[in-house]
Amino acid sequence: MNSDFPARLRIAGRQRLSPRNFAQDDLLYRDFRLDYLNEQGEIEANTIRFPDLSCNWSRFSLPDDVKYRENGLNTDGCYSITVEFSRFQNIATPVHDPIQNVEFENYAHVEVRELKPEEDIFIEPPKGRKPNGKKAKKRRSIYRRHICQNLTVEFEPTA
Repeated sequence: MNSDFPARLRIAGRQRLSPRNFAQDDLLYRDFRLDYLNEQGEIEANTIRFPDLSCNWSRFSLPDDVKYRENGLNTDGCYSITVEFSRFQNIATPVHDPIQNVEFENYAHVEVRELKPEEDIFIEPPKGRKPNGKKAKKRRSIYRRHICQNLTVEFEPTA
């Protein structure tokens, strides 16, 4: 890790937290690039990777920290959504998933993971779960549009 890497992102012996530890108004920060934008300058829904949307938790991170990740660029922008919006219609829930990569350690890392219809927002769905079928695909599409309609741009990407 280089010397300007934020200490707040280092794991430093801290334990993983449960979905119950998220407050509804906590923010989840996500990077985006210029090519994620449509002609109107809005983030395209199909650029939102879901399930397993990788974000940083505001409790341990600042918006600019999205640049401190593998493949992160100084030109990246950042948007945020609240935990409440991430749990829209119980389609998904954030899971604290610290990254222990030696070069890009990140205690603030969260994945917004897809829930099955009968599951509660306080469980931890497994990484990589992607239910099949038209109904599941439609739910993911609705979810992506919801995120686009409710995100806040923290700062714009640059060329």
